[in-house]
Amino acid sequence: MAIWILLLWPVLAQDTLNSRDAYLRAAQDYIARGNLAKAAESLDLALDTDPDAGSEPYLTLIDCRLKLDQKDKALEAAERGVKRYPGSGPLLKAAGAMILQQNSSSERAGELLERASKAMPRDPGAQYVYGLWALMNHHEEIAIAAEERALALSPADDLKVQALTFVGLGEDALKRPRRAEEAFRAALATNRKLPNPNPGAALEFAMFLTRQSRQGEAQALINEILKFAPGFGPAHLERAKYLSAKGDMEAALAEGKIALDQAGSDPKSLRAAHAFLARTCFALGRMDEAAVHQSWIESH
Repeated sequence: MAIWILLLWPVLAQDTLNSRDAYLRAAQDYIARGNLAKAAESLDLALDTDPDAGSEPYLTLIDCRLKLDQKDKALEAAERGVKRYPGSGPLLKAAGAMILQQNSSSERAGELLERASKAMPRDPGAQYVYGLWALMNHHEEIAIAAEERALALSPADDLKVQALTFVGLGEDALKRPRRAEEAFRAALATNRKLPNPNPGAALEFAMFLTRQSRQGEAQALINEILKFAPGFGPAHLERAKYLSAKGDMEAALAEGKIALDQAGSDPKSLRAAHAFLARTCFALGRMDEAAVHQSWIESH
């Protein structure tokens, strides 16, 4: 390096630090004022000026981008952060969780979340989300082990409900119904204590009971779910299936329509409700109505 560059370097470095700090201060000020777009812009400038500013600015930028519903930019910030700080558990967890949300079968998500779980062995959230990836990708033993690590760390009750439910799903997939039921029952006991019980977790237990040919218990639990979450469409759909199996097609149709009304914009729930209604309308001889639902399925 030429001597004048060596002499000038301390001045250049100081200027970089001053610029970075100015951008970071500006970002904090914008966040305090609720201007997240400007905060994100300032954080981007700070990290462009000094990519080694620490992991915290990357995490703050991710948070801003997510709150702005800019998921792609949030993921870009997370990946930039992981590249600079490959041992940062929070960055690994953030990047892995976002990739998992986009693509549940992503091996990249699994790699990042496994690294996060090892980097943060005392963080129940890191263990939980790695277990979620493993469960979604049919690595049930890994999933159960990860969720049990999360549970051993005394997580908050809402996370405890989810972790126990995932243990139950894993055990059920491995054809161990006794263990599955123990986990589901523990999840339900905690769920009932929550100010706002989780209907999805409770429904997983109800569906397990249905698979075990214990329809009476399953329907009793679905009735309970619909008392604390009357607008939960998937529970209405499960009730509709039960009524259909009993031959009460008109009641099944009514429940199916409620399920469709409550599906919102969720593609999976919409497809399930339309498929049920198409079959039910056909069985009732209501061909025009069946055709409407079938047409929706074919166009989506």
